[in-house]
Parts: sequence; structure tokens; C-alpha cells
Amino acid sequence: SIDGFAPYFQDCVLERLCRHLKVGGKLYIVGLEPVPDQVKGDGDIVCRVRKVRDACILLAGHRCYREYPQTWMHRQITSYSSGNKKLKILSTTQFPILYSHSSICRQINVAKSKLSLFPSQTLANEMRVVLEDLEKESLEKTRRSKNGRLTVGFDYVVAAELYEDEEA
Repeated sequence: SIDGFAPYFQDCVLERLCRHLKVGGKLYIVGLEPVPDQVKGDGDIVCRVRKVRDACILLAGHRCYREYPQTWMHRQITSYSSGNKKLKILSTTQFPILYSHSSICRQINVAKSKLSLFPSQTLANEMRVVLEDLEKESLEKTRRSKNGRLTVGFDYVVAAELYEDEEA
């Protein structure tokens, strides 16, 4: 979510946060693994909705909300260095994301809220049809899942600690 609030600053955020840590201080980073371009099975509806939602945001002239993969965050943590102070990863935990029809519809509604800002009413009308079809398909696919939810992607928490590197 950093990108949405401070674009082009995400590679500097650890430096800013670590200024407030003492050696031995912990940092807990909560992230959302980006929704993949596609997955096998019914969960692919979530990926397709994400693509169309992002297209609507861009066509409205707005900036898409961008998340950073856990692997990117790990690289940022392990490459952080300030003098002889470094960060080490203590643990990483993943939490699968379960999408219900209503949570998928919230993303579709984000897309619908952008239609009035499209450069052409014809394009907006066509996109509305696409969004309505996705909503119907979402209902079908979530209804046939075991618990009414589709598992796609995960949230994560990375725990890191600031330490003094004796060799630096």
C-alpha cells in the first residue's frame, strides 16, 4: 500500500522506519502478495476481476493500488544496512485469502465507480457489461465452492530485527 500513498518511495521506507528502532528492535511488516495474472480453476475469476478493475482505474486516469511480493520485501530487509546496523528476518507467516462473492463484488464496485470518468460513454457502457458478466460468474463460482469462498493468494507478516553487524 506504500505505493498508493507515497509513490516511488517504497525502496526507502525501511531506512525511514529503522531510524526509530534501537538495536534489538522488531519491525513487523504486513503485506498482500499481488493477485497473480491467472490461476487454475474457479479462483481465476479473482484474477480476471483484478485485471478489469485495474483497467477501469487506469481508464479513469487514476493510479492503481499496488502491492509488493513477499520476495521483494525479503530482499529489501536483507539488503538494508546503515553503518554497522542491519536487519535480519526472524520469521514469515502467510495467511491464505478467501474471497467470497461479496468481497469480489467490492472489487467490481471499485471498477464501476470509475466508469463515469472514462473518456467515452460507449467504452463505459461496454465495460459495464463486462463487469456485470464477471459479477454473475463470481456468484456461480463461489456458490459451487465448498465454503462459498475461493482461495487465491495470501497476506503475509514478516518479522525482522535490527542488529549490529560485528564484522562491519
